[in-house]
Amino acid sequence: MPVTGYDSVTGYDVVIVGGGPAGCILANRLSADPSVRVLLLEAGGPDHWWDLRIQLPLAMGFPVGNRTFDWRYESEPEPGLGMRRLHHPRGKVLGGSSSINGMLYERGHRASYDRWAREAGSEAWDYAHCEPYFRRLEGCVDEPRGTGRGRSGPQALNRGPAEGPIFDAFFEAAQQAGYKVVPDVNDDAQEGFSALDQAVRNGKRASAAVSYLHPVENRPNVDVECHATVSKVLFEGTRAVGVRYRDRNGQTHDVRASETILSAGAIATPQILQLSGVGDGEHLRGLGIPVVHHLPGVGESLQEHLAVHVQHRCTQPVSMSAIRNKSKWPGVVLDALVFGKGPGARNPMQAGGFVCSDFAEGGEPDLMFLLAPLAMNSSDESVEVSAHGYQMHVGVMRSEARGSVKIASPIPAVHPKILVNFLSDPKDRDRWINAIERARHLLGQPAFRDLDGGETIPGPHVRSGEEVMAWVRRTGRVGYHPSCTAAMGRGEMAVVDPDTLRVHGLDGLRVVDASIMPSLTNANTLAPTMMIAEKAADIIAGKAPLPPRLPERPRLVPRPETPIVPPSSPASSALPSGASLFADPGANVSAFRS
Repeated sequence: MPVTGYDSVTGYDVVIVGGGPAGCILANRLSADPSVRVLLLEAGGPDHWWDLRIQLPLAMGFPVGNRTFDWRYESEPEPGLGMRRLHHPRGKVLGGSSSINGMLYERGHRASYDRWAREAGSEAWDYAHCEPYFRRLEGCVDEPRGTGRGRSGPQALNRGPAEGPIFDAFFEAAQQAGYKVVPDVNDDAQEGFSALDQAVRNGKRASAAVSYLHPVENRPNVDVECHATVSKVLFEGTRAVGVRYRDRNGQTHDVRASETILSAGAIATPQILQLSGVGDGEHLRGLGIPVVHHLPGVGESLQEHLAVHVQHRCTQPVSMSAIRNKSKWPGVVLDALVFGKGPGARNPMQAGGFVCSDFAEGGEPDLMFLLAPLAMNSSDESVEVSAHGYQMHVGVMRSEARGSVKIASPIPAVHPKILVNFLSDPKDRDRWINAIERARHLLGQPAFRDLDGGETIPGPHVRSGEEVMAWVRRTGRVGYHPSCTAAMGRGEMAVVDPDTLRVHGLDGLRVVDASIMPSLTNANTLAPTMMIAEKAADIIAGKAPLPPRLPERPRLVPRPETPIVPPSSPASSALPSGASLFADPGANVSAFRS
């Protein structure tokens, strides 16, 4: 039903478009003032507590590609990837992409945020000023006191146990390869390897809707409407006065608000702006859309991460392959839901790290490696994944490639044209060749000697630089981290003012989501998007910002060495916690999105 709770003239104080991580946080924080009337509009459906496809961590393969939960965006042909069209999964449900992603939580390196400050022209976005907002949102239940992590925030975060012979070998191999094993890649020192944080609580996914929205949705000053597709922002002159949306029955409604906040994500936010007449004037006029405000940066500067998987056979029965046995599923589900433990309660990617390639700049790690003790469906469908194996996610996290999101029609239901321009940066080739070399070097260390049955993807036939790049072009997939399409800054192509988050040249309209990033961070984007929203809530409410925090010296504590368990030992036959029961269903499921 359409919202009817407030007078049609005065409407709401705030209307938030998009129920993803940013929208859920804003709804929570802004409605803490009982005098502020908040409406949250989500184009997708509710995140039902009983729907295991989105609530059970091991089922993360199900919502991706499913029309109920995923917008199923598809790119234009990518010139750098052999003109392939890539799928861009985005959450179509309360919680947004935090309800369908891999649940990995990574802050990113401090240099990413110091770069934001330079690019945006505001020191308020450097790491010292952003770090307190990370701590405010974090609820690290297993984090020792005295670290730089938050313990009492709304967002539950649990460290993957990363236990078992394959993980033990991985950490030992990292040290043998010359890398550090650190207590936490989310603390002051990111470079190195550690067990990873996951957004899970009591065996269930802890999406932004679970963590922020549901605890406050019964506040009398909060209304939440699902299946509400916003078609445009309403303007009186250059002042935003609300939005027009269509409900699940196809009925159109106008709702007025003093403040309109777009938190629809790096694809839908620029789409809504352009449909509303805000964007490149020539492009909009060509589609018959009246221009409200010429702002050429809307939809430009799209950035994304590219990723591939390197897989190996495992010679010992210590991987998570046995989890594919359907007879085990009822017990796995029961353990997760009732006891909050077992392989059903985790993403299997429980360990990983960040390293600098030979081409890293400013000490900012530009490669990310994640390990799963299980071989999963990859883009090379000819490789058998039912046998014992393990898999490394390889991502190049820095590139100067820039793309765009542009509407192709004035009809809101028509998806925009998405082009990332992967591998268009001249440095991309060298970074990727170096990334695969380092991945192979790590997996080839003596620690894996008793487990390694040989590389299956890309395979021994891919050796030269040209062969590696041909494989990357053929199999590379998005990292599910679109950003920067309404970038904050002060230049000609900037869209959002970094101090107020208002859209340049307009009143009553702000943007708060990953689209305002001036550049892509060197890690997954869930954590920085949540931090942006926490910081934005103070800006919008007129509160004093949290005081900046300068990090302490990194604390490097070696991980205790654990001997590899022989295959005859009873411990080796047990499934390590974190196996993904449903990681294989669906084509080319990537478990590394955030």
